[in-house]
Amino acid sequence: MINQSSSRLKHLLDSKPLLLPNLRTTKMNDDVLAIAVSPDAKYIAAALLDCTVKVFFMDSLKFFISLYGHKLPVLCMDISSNGDLIVTGSADKKLKIWGLDIGDCHKSIFAHANSVTSVQFVRNTYYMFSVRKDRLVKYWDADKFELLLTLEGHHADVWCLAISNRGDFIVTGSHDRSIRRWDRIEGPFFIEVLSCL
Repeated sequence: MINQSSSRLKHLLDSKPLLLPNLRTTKMNDDVLAIAVSPDAKYIAAALLDCTVKVFFMDSLKFFISLYGHKLPVLCMDISSNGDLIVTGSADKKLKIWGLDIGDCHKSIFAHANSVTSVQFVRNTYYMFSVRKDRLVKYWDADKFELLLTLEGHHADVWCLAISNRGDFIVTGSHDRSIRRWDRIEGPFFIEVLSCL
C-alpha cells in the first residue's frame, strides 16, 4: 500500500503542471452576470448588467447577435443540446426562450413570483427546469411553452439546480441549508403540483 502511494506521489511530482493560457479576450460594455456555452462549442453567450445577452462565436469571439427584451438583468441561462434554443431567466421574474439562429424571442413566460436564479435544459430535449426565490422548482416544455409540473419542498429561496446526464433526477440547493434530490418515476404523467419528502 505504501509503495502504491509513493508511486502516485512520484507521478504527480513528475507530471507537468496544468497550464491554462488566456487565448482571447473581448471587452464588454457592462458587468457580466452569467455565461453559457453551446454544447457544440460554437457559441458563447454573456448576460450583461444592461439586461441584454450578447452571443459571440466561440472560436473568434466575434459578435453574432444581441438578445434584448428583459426589463431587469438576466441572472441565468442555458443552451439546448442541439444549440437551437437559449433560455434566459431574469430578475424580472420571466423566462424567455430564444432561437439562436436569428435571436428571435419565441416566448416570454411570467414564470415565478420572484427572480429566476437558475434554469437548465434536460439533455437532448426541449424540457427545462427553473428555480427562483419563491421556493419553487418548475418543469417546463420549451417547445410548447407549457408549465408541466411544480415541485414544492424547500422552505426558503432556491438558488441552484443540476440535472443528471440521463435526466432521471435533479438536485436543487436552497437558502434553507438543504439540497434536495427529485427523482423521475415511471408511469403515467399528469400535470399537477408534487411535493418532495
